[in-house]
Amino acid sequence: MKPYITFCIPSYNSEGFLHYALDSLISGENIEVLIIDDGSKDGTLKIAQEYEAKYPAIFKAVHQENKGHGGAINTALSMANGTYFKVLDSDDWVDEEALKACLDYIKTHNDEADLILMDYVYWQGREHRSTRIHFNHYFKPNEPLELKEVKHHFKIKDNITLHSAMYKTEVVRKSGVVLPEHCSYEDNLFVYSPLPYVDRIAYLPVGFYQYLIGRPGQSMTNETMRRKYKDFILCGKAVFDSCDIMQYKKTDKARYRIMRHHLILNCLLVPFHCQLNGSKEAIKAMREFLAYMKEKNKKQYRMLRHTIRINGLCHHGAIGRWLVHFWDWAAHKVVKFS
Repeated sequence: MKPYITFCIPSYNSEGFLHYALDSLISGENIEVLIIDDGSKDGTLKIAQEYEAKYPAIFKAVHQENKGHGGAINTALSMANGTYFKVLDSDDWVDEEALKACLDYIKTHNDEADLILMDYVYWQGREHRSTRIHFNHYFKPNEPLELKEVKHHFKIKDNITLHSAMYKTEVVRKSGVVLPEHCSYEDNLFVYSPLPYVDRIAYLPVGFYQYLIGRPGQSMTNETMRRKYKDFILCGKAVFDSCDIMQYKKTDKARYRIMRHHLILNCLLVPFHCQLNGSKEAIKAMREFLAYMKEKNKKQYRMLRHTIRINGLCHHGAIGRWLVHFWDWAAHKVVKFS
């Protein structure tokens, strides 16, 4: 029987916490879990193989040379047999009751939805539950909705993320997305690229994905994001180039509205983290990024530059720096990333 969901778990030096992700999936009915050991130097592969030996109907351990988070997702996508494809990072986990509700929904509705959105929950350590991000003010729960019927504008905190989104596998493949290797934050491209191929969305009001933040070494710490501003530039360019959304402005307004929101957020990350870094090299790189977008697609670039948020963050002086630090402070007050 075809699995309902293929879970991809990119794993690099994850021996200290991988079991949390794997244990949360053991109760899943008719799923496959591809544990991609991305050239780990610790016991990650051994742990993956132990789970495969104990639960061969669920887990498959796959070893590859180190290609980074995106390279691991590429590998899993090429192997996936499930109707839906879901990425679960190796230090996160899934709520078991929410998993059951999701599988029951898929069993009942088959593959009606191209994209299933679910709530996710931030955790400060594994004992301290923090913010829950939900979508109940955009969608009617448990009923597939034509994308053209989505009337609301997304708020900035409610953007579609790797944690909330579960695409139909064939939709991701149809998008042709290939994630850059050895690059952080490439999940933004993974989430954005399939949107032109989504026609029906379902929302399940369950806290599915449990997102651990504040662990030392995570890519979402301020120190790491400042240092890796070039990764934001690489992914920002890839997102910008992946689709000309101006084609939808008049003929497919709901798609345009959703993709515009997420394109703005993705391109916003570049000036934000370049300004946060503050070095001459980073500011120069930010200006080159803006010039790149203008040259590649002038209409799409102008749409972006006309948004207050991007215009403010791209300001080359004290105003831009103040806005960056204000938004950084505000985000940490809400979510407390580190």
